[in-house]
Amino acid sequence: MNYPILTTRITAQGLVPLRTRARQVGELFGLDKMQRTRFITALSEIARNAVQYAGGGTVTFLLDAGTAAQPVQSLLAQVADKGPGIADLEGVLKGRLNERLQVPLGIVGSRRLVDSLEFEQPAGGGTVATLSMLLNRIAPRLSPHDVARLVETLARRKPETPMEELEQQNREMMDALQELRSQQLELQRADERKNQFLATLAHELRNPLGTLHMTLEIMRRHEYMPATQLAERREVMARQTEQLTRLVDDLLDVSRISLGKVELDRRDTEVNELVRQALEMTQGAIQGKGHAVTLRPSDAALPVNVDVTRLKQVLCNLIHNAARYTPTGGAIDISVRREEAFAVIDVVDNGIGIPADVLPVVFGLFVQGGNAPDEQRGGLGVGLTLVKRLVEAHGGTVNANSAGPGQGSRFTVSLPLSGRAQTPPA
Repeated sequence: MNYPILTTRITAQGLVPLRTRARQVGELFGLDKMQRTRFITALSEIARNAVQYAGGGTVTFLLDAGTAAQPVQSLLAQVADKGPGIADLEGVLKGRLNERLQVPLGIVGSRRLVDSLEFEQPAGGGTVATLSMLLNRIAPRLSPHDVARLVETLARRKPETPMEELEQQNREMMDALQELRSQQLELQRADERKNQFLATLAHELRNPLGTLHMTLEIMRRHEYMPATQLAERREVMARQTEQLTRLVDDLLDVSRISLGKVELDRRDTEVNELVRQALEMTQGAIQGKGHAVTLRPSDAALPVNVDVTRLKQVLCNLIHNAARYTPTGGAIDISVRREEAFAVIDVVDNGIGIPADVLPVVFGLFVQGGNAPDEQRGGLGVGLTLVKRLVEAHGGTVNANSAGPGQGSRFTVSLPLSGRAQTPPA
């Protein structure tokens, strides 16, 4: 169902006020800065076409409330004119050259700026273009009452002068350029992390595969080796196969969680007991580095409704990381406490810490500590990504803190207590 917001005429003199109205509508209905810039630019181009080829028209802003199958709401702008229509609509949408050997950049570019751009050519003539921008998926849904309230607010907004609109356009352009630079830098970093991941993956796979190949070759050459040696070779192959399985499982877990295909088998359990079990499961890594571990459980029981296997996976990943990135003979402190309606688990170490440039993206896919020595590196850099996504799937949060290299790290997991669905503590 669509809720009408505002209808305004398109004229050659009215393109500047139209941009102002589009900005106000986008701001009130929840589009972020970049979305507003894209929405206004695309709408201006389609409206300019209506003026150029049809002498004008109308723009109607609407809220698409979505459906049960597609619950995400959208902001729509319908541009209608009574012009001659578009002769080769299919060719225009595909960017095909026109009779003047020009590419229809206006429509093609506008289609790339918005989430969707659809055209209709009614039987009575003219053209109706519908531009759509998706609203924030996690924002509260707007009800008919919300729409009416926002429309009233919009009616009280004053139009901007042409000079004010020009200044606003300049600000938007600067913001858009800055955002594009930031995105370009992030893409470059993501590409570097991807290349590092591929190199790490090749290394992690080559080691167990090389050992398996060597062991099989020895067994092939020594067909009648003693039973004790044969048993040792089988143990080696079992360990390497287990390592390969773990690597593949981590990759599959990230893929399934990213696609939303992980179903949680929830049941009531107690947080202190979960932490104790995870600590038992990671004793090998802890004792191998000679770390001293302090466990400080909460005074009272903290019941949670979680997938026990997945939460153990989260805690084991955090404890393994603390053990791996802390030099031999280090200290790991694990504490459990209640904070309002949440169970909070802290895993603190005095290890190598996290660099300031890595801290904001430490939960990103394929990210590994930039200052970790080679002997302390390991895995594929997907462990913390799994931690974050699994905790969030349980309605909780996970945060990382570090004062910098050599200052240790603190990872804090917050989980809602049973029957307590509230906002996690910051």
